[in-house]
Parts: sequence; C-alpha cells; structure tokens
Amino acid sequence: MTAYLRCPAPNCTHHINVRTLPAAAEDMTDHLVDKHEFPEVSASYQAQMLLPITTQPAA
Repeated sequence: MTAYLRCPAPNCTHHINVRTLPAAAEDMTDHLVDKHEFPEVSASYQAQMLLPITTQPAA
C-alpha cells in the first residue's frame, strides 16, 4: 500500500505518490500552478493542507 496526494481541483484525477510529504507537496504545488493556473501562494497553501490517501488510486 502506498500513499498519494490527489489534486484538489474539481474534475482533476491527477495524483502524486508520496515518498516524503514535503516533496509531494512541492510537486502538487507545481501541478496546481502549471495545469490549473493557481497563484503560487494559493497553490502552496492548498498542497500543504492535503492529507495523504493510503489506498491505491484507480488505474
């Protein structure tokens, strides 16, 4: 079983596997800025607030 973060944007199924929580939050911040055009500060806050999900994402 692995942990992952799921994108909080509506209708987005993007997920990031968690090796370390800070690295996963940084990767999610980059995703939110690049794909959803969140401002950097908002994206960082959203990513830091996510809790890891400990089941496998749907294939």
